[in-house]
Amino acid sequence: MASVALTALSMTIGFFFIFMGSIKLTPALNADVYKEMRKMFIREAKVFPFVNQTGWKPNAHTYRKAVGVTEVLCGSTLAIIPGPMKEVANLILFFEMLGAVYTHWALKEGLERMAPALVFSLLLLCRYIIYLQYRAKLEEDERIEMLQQRIKLKEASEKKED
Repeated sequence: MASVALTALSMTIGFFFIFMGSIKLTPALNADVYKEMRKMFIREAKVFPFVNQTGWKPNAHTYRKAVGVTEVLCGSTLAIIPGPMKEVANLILFFEMLGAVYTHWALKEGLERMAPALVFSLLLLCRYIIYLQYRAKLEEDERIEMLQQRIKLKEASEKKED
């Protein structure tokens, strides 16, 4: 069951981030939303989270494109690419969403603007927890199987001795 939930959540979240990243990169999907994203990132670049630590403020358009590319690549990894890279993509997107929450908070935009980032942060966190539970279950099943094999080998060697 965890495998099905993990796959469904990975694909849903992945395709969402592919879509949102694409909107940040090109006006082809929706020109009005693309223009709004451009304006939004001009404001958001002013409160870049690491400005105090680094003294560096990113160019708004480069910042938007970097976020968009990250979302498309990590979303594609979550939705399509199998293997452990999914967890790396999940964590990258999680921290990106935390950055978005911080940005909306710093701009004092309110909960209505912050809500999507909060929801997707929680979804990414839930996906990661499900993955950890699934991996723990697989490891437990492997331990049980190894113990059963040891018991069978021990029983077989005891029968030989008799």
